Amino acid sequence: MKKKKYFNTINITSGKWKGKKIKVIDNKILKPTMCFIRENLFNWLMKNDLHLFNCLDCYAGTGILSFEAFSRNILFATLIENNKKIFQQLKKNIFLLKIQNISLIYKNTLKFLSKKSNIEYDLIFIDPPFCKKNILLQKTCILLEKNNWLKNNANIFIEYKTKSNKIFLPKNWIKYREKRFGIVTYLLCKRIL
Repeated sequence: MKKKKYFNTINITSGKWKGKKIKVIDNKILKPTMCFIRENLFNWLMKNDLHLFNCLDCYAGTGILSFEAFSRNILFATLIENNKKIFQQLKKNIFLLKIQNISLIYKNTLKFLSKKSNIEYDLIFIDPPFCKKNILLQKTCILLEKNNWLKNNANIFIEYKTKSNKIFLPKNWIKYREKRFGIVTYLLCKRIL
């Protein structure tokens, strides 16, 4: 009898860890951002000095977006995840990659973002579980803006299901780039005061 496979791997696409594989739990909850979408995102960001960035990963999942950012030398990241098994695997991957400037939070994202922040972030990843109504996505955007989580000129990456309700961004978030692939729409916004 074949043993059930509990892990898959994802490659980091570029930077100091290019080609490095990280283990991810094989389950139906996770939908890691596709390789070419990550490449597009970081190509869009290339004009920025990423080594000065603080990054907030609102729905960390596999952590691949943050690991890609660390591979390109970001300064610091906060990752939020509320699934215990996924959280434990994130801890293992952070240890294996020897990342030190990181805060891994085991909490519901909306609860975490409901308080005022002491840190303002330059780069934010918002890739919640897909939902036709985009409720998590909408609430996350509101809380980030309301509770001082964002620097002026912050870069906000959003990923959501193409065939879902229209998303309404805060009026000072300007769409910089947007693309669609299959069921996924992804965009990069700039926050302007």
